[in-house]
Amino acid sequence: MKDPTLDYNLKDLKKMIVRSSEIIEEWYMKGLRDNKIYRNHTPGEIRDIFDEPLPEKGTDPMKILETIREDVFRTSNFNPSPNYYGYITGGGNHASILAELLKSSLNQNNLKWHSAPANSEMEKIVIRWICDFIAYPPDSAGVLVSGGSVANFLNLAVMRKIMSRENISEEGLYNSIPMTVYVSDQGHSSIDKAIDMLGIGKKYLRKIESDKELRINIKSLEKTIADDRKTGLHPSCIIGIAGTTNNGAVDPLKELGEIAKENGMWYIVDGAYGLPAAGTDLKKELFEGFSMADSLLINPHKWFYVPFEASAVIVKNRQALRDTFSLVPEYLKGGNDENQRDDLMNYNLQLTKDFKALKVWMTFKAYGTERLKAAIENDCRLASYAAEIINKSEDFELLAPVPLSIVCFRYTGRGGEIRNKEQLLEKINSRLPGEIEKDGRIFFAATKIKGKTALRINLTNHRRKKKDIDFLFKVIRDLATGITV
Repeated sequence: MKDPTLDYNLKDLKKMIVRSSEIIEEWYMKGLRDNKIYRNHTPGEIRDIFDEPLPEKGTDPMKILETIREDVFRTSNFNPSPNYYGYITGGGNHASILAELLKSSLNQNNLKWHSAPANSEMEKIVIRWICDFIAYPPDSAGVLVSGGSVANFLNLAVMRKIMSRENISEEGLYNSIPMTVYVSDQGHSSIDKAIDMLGIGKKYLRKIESDKELRINIKSLEKTIADDRKTGLHPSCIIGIAGTTNNGAVDPLKELGEIAKENGMWYIVDGAYGLPAAGTDLKKELFEGFSMADSLLINPHKWFYVPFEASAVIVKNRQALRDTFSLVPEYLKGGNDENQRDDLMNYNLQLTKDFKALKVWMTFKAYGTERLKAAIENDCRLASYAAEIINKSEDFELLAPVPLSIVCFRYTGRGGEIRNKEQLLEKINSRLPGEIEKDGRIFFAATKIKGKTALRINLTNHRRKKKDIDFLFKVIRDLATGITV
């Protein structure tokens, strides 16, 4: 009979951990700057490296580590690099690397308090720390989930349960007056998905036009709510965006809170990306009124620089969160001192749930709020520096305001020679991201701003300096001048 034990002896385990640390050290030493961060491997090339029959016999783990060093790291983007501007990626931090290793060794499943005691209590503390950081009521309830898409789903699930005029747990939505939900046309696509999956219906999601600053238009919102009420619908929820994905726009959150209160509506603030900046002196005024929200979401894996995945769902009224998700079958009852043990399974959809709190806790402990706030403010200042370069240049044009750390712009040719040739501008700027990928020295994606193709850079990375911004524009100029249309 084969030995069923899957453990290595502890001496060998230590060797593997040491070798892993050497691979991580090499990754940071070689990849941070002066190296390609996008490697341009095709899907077929990557499949050919790893595709093999299901292994029947084991392999020496030291050899596996070398395969990871040679092949996995080689075919991965270097996202921690200050030359990575794609999407909204926080760049990670070194303390969290240790937290992830230790988390895996603990192998905690936070389904009940007594199955993961430290995990359960630390997650509650981390949620309170996040509330303290942004000045949201610290007695709010919350949980950590995978990302903003799941967090939006859970927030809307709470809203649906609380705002429904029927007992939807028993009857569903079948006999209910349709609820209507309001968000700007800059809202994240996960809201559309959640509205669909929760049975509210995308027909009843109102995408309110945005103004010239890409914030929700208040007059249009008020008119749409009034019109829906006149037709017998049930205006139920306003979602304010605290940092849109496209350009970081922050809705007038105080006005939205007042409208929600006047109309007896639930108020969600989607602060997945931008809300950490509410804790800084530099940007906190932008977020005035966000604390009026009944619930919110904020992603530590974005602007708290925690590695993926970690998103926080926070609801001001603890009972509302519990009423939505608490369901305890017989096999999960029991345990001593239950009145002191608050199971996190009662506050979210998941039962199986990992120890996400450890890396968030370690980030706050290792760096402290002062350094985190300084890093966030530095990102914002560098975004302003990039905007200043664009505004002073003859070959770039800013396409949207820069309230936080996202900059949207386009190339307009040497000396702005094609600035007024819209079709040519679209062709060149649409091709630039592909050229950026081929080159590999920097990475970012494009978006659309009011129908125009925009080059979009996001600056949530604590390692970035002005010289990196200068290098970014050098590379774009190098590549743009080589495009022929």
